Amino acid sequence: MAKKTEQKKKIRMIIDSDVANEIDDQFAISYALSRKEELDVLAITLAPFRVTWQKNVSIRDGMIDSKNEADRILRLFGIKYTAKEPFVYFGCDGFLSEGYDSKNPAVEKIISLAKKEDELYICCLGTLTNVAMALRIAPKIASKIKIIWMGTDNVLLDQFQDSNYSKDKVAFNEIVASDVSFTVFPSYLARNFVTSVYEFERNIEENNVTRYLASIMSRFKFNEENWGIKTIYDIGPIAYLLNKSQFTSKMIAPDILLKDGKVNYPKGRKINYITTIPRHSFVWTDFLSSINKVEDHFLKNKVFFVSDTHFGEESKVKRKLVPFKTVEEMDKELVKRWNNKVGQNDIVYHIGDFGTLEKVKQLNGKITLICGNYEKDEYGKDFEGFKKKLLKLGFVDVIENGMYLDKSVLGERVYLTHKPSNHAKDCKTIFGHVHTLSLVKEFGFNVCVTFHYYAPVSAETAKGYLKHLNSSADIDVFMG
Repeated sequence: MAKKTEQKKKIRMIIDSDVANEIDDQFAISYALSRKEELDVLAITLAPFRVTWQKNVSIRDGMIDSKNEADRILRLFGIKYTAKEPFVYFGCDGFLSEGYDSKNPAVEKIISLAKKEDELYICCLGTLTNVAMALRIAPKIASKIKIIWMGTDNVLLDQFQDSNYSKDKVAFNEIVASDVSFTVFPSYLARNFVTSVYEFERNIEENNVTRYLASIMSRFKFNEENWGIKTIYDIGPIAYLLNKSQFTSKMIAPDILLKDGKVNYPKGRKINYITTIPRHSFVWTDFLSSINKVEDHFLKNKVFFVSDTHFGEESKVKRKLVPFKTVEEMDKELVKRWNNKVGQNDIVYHIGDFGTLEKVKQLNGKITLICGNYEKDEYGKDFEGFKKKLLKLGFVDVIENGMYLDKSVLGERVYLTHKPSNHAKDCKTIFGHVHTLSLVKEFGFNVCVTFHYYAPVSAETAKGYLKHLNSSADIDVFMG
């Protein structure tokens, strides 16, 4: 009688990621999620980051961007979750090296899973802040978790140049000082994982995941890493988890790694340091093979509402109607916040006063524009000619006055129009135009960007406003 083939046990893991920092985390998360037969990704925890090329982004804002980006990737894989049982968890909104010392959802999730699982891998693709904080609060989980970290430069250097180390040296030192299993994937080895837009697009099969990765790669520009070439560092730890036998590592003394003062660590403490990797083609081929096999999940597109972006309108800056110093800074931030929330195939209703119309080429989503007073001033008596021009630019549709949405979108019939004075009499209205005064009126609510952190409003948020409209609305009607 033939023996049953023993099924290989899945690796239970968390991905700890600063996914909105650059773009390599998106590749790594997609790599892990595409190998569901071997890897069981239980959660994504969001690591803090602060980078000079995103000067106006706080750590908290960056984490919100990461949440939106992680949500988008999970949707591509058909992974569903709820507010009560989330998949993505906000982490530390400060660094231990700057005095941060607090619980948060990511840290609590790490602790709870570590206590529940016999063995829990944590792939850290950014700073070690979240895991160090979890170990500080619950040191006993050290026996249950195995950390694989993308960080440090060559250990022979006197000073690491790696940003994942330098941003939070205290977190790094606390991990080294603990007795937790710690594998370091040095960034100098990961520099082998280089590709280009041209190479990547030639070697992918058409599916939702590969199309998305190609789109973010072609848009990414960062100092010297441009001209369509990018180092995809963070696939390294995932490749190591999947193919350990192809890598060579060495157990080294903590003193070799420690570069920042005296740190006390347990006697006999050793760190697993990866010394050699397979040929670049092995890792890259394994990654491409994995993402090329992903099945498309046709989830319902999200719907968003927004108004009064006023792209390119310098008067808004000069009159201090927006919290930006220049019109260039305003436009850059508006585009960034839009694209961080809206996916390529999501539906957006822009309810007037768009601004520089060519900006539509930089924005995600299928955009319907409902004309505001600025658009009406531009087209005068030739609406059809104006509409034809906008459709050519990339708008999906252009509406001259207002339009109704049936209840399939928001659960009840609503009217979309730019000015609140034109609100519907037979249903609630979503409007814009007014940059101050009340957000909510008895007849509807305002989606002007100044009320919503300069970003579109999701259908879920819109439903919330509609639900509470009658009980919380200001009955004084303003006219615009």
